[in-house]
Amino acid sequence: MAIRTSLSACVHSGSRCALPETVNLGIQLTSARNAISTDAILLTTRDSHRNNDNNTVTMLEGESDVCPERLDELDNTLHTPVRHRATCPYYMVSEHNPYRFPSTLTSVRCRCQDCLEASGRSYDNVCEPVYVTEVVLMRGECENGIYKYNPAEVQIQVACTCARRREHESTHDSVGPVSI
Repeated sequence: MAIRTSLSACVHSGSRCALPETVNLGIQLTSARNAISTDAILLTTRDSHRNNDNNTVTMLEGESDVCPERLDELDNTLHTPVRHRATCPYYMVSEHNPYRFPSTLTSVRCRCQDCLEASGRSYDNVCEPVYVTEVVLMRGECENGIYKYNPAEVQIQVACTCARRREHESTHDSVGPVSI
C-alpha cells in the first residue's frame, strides 16, 4: 500500500517555488505516520537514499567519538547517561537535510568497533548499530509554485549494542554506521 498525500492550502509565489507552511507539513507528517500499516512499503531501496548527499552531520556539544581502551575508563557516576557507560559506548549527532521535514534529526554513532571489557577490547564481540524506522517528508517536485512533500521511511541509528562477532568477520571487517 503506497501513501500519497499532497498539500493544497499553500500560498503561491510567482514563478519561484516556495516552501509550504510548517503547520501544513506537520499535519501531513502526522497523517502519513498514522496511515502506515505493517505491510506498507513507502520507498524502494534506490529511493531511500535520495538526498543523503544533502545531509550535514554535526557531533553534539559535550560528546566524544573516542573509543576508550578498557571498560573502567568510562564514567560510571549516578547521572551518567547509558550511552557513556555502555560496553558499546556511542555519541549523539545532529543530521540536517534541508530537503527533509523535519530537517534536523538526532541520531547516534558507535564510538568503538569492538565491545569493551574490563581487560580491554573484546576479540569475540563487536559493537552493532541499532536502528528504528521513522517516517519523514522529503521535498519533491514543484507544483503550482509550491514544493510537494512525499512520505519516506528513513533508518535512524538510536543505540549501539554488543553482539557476538559473525563467523566470517575478522577484527578488521567491522563497518561503520550508515547515515540517514
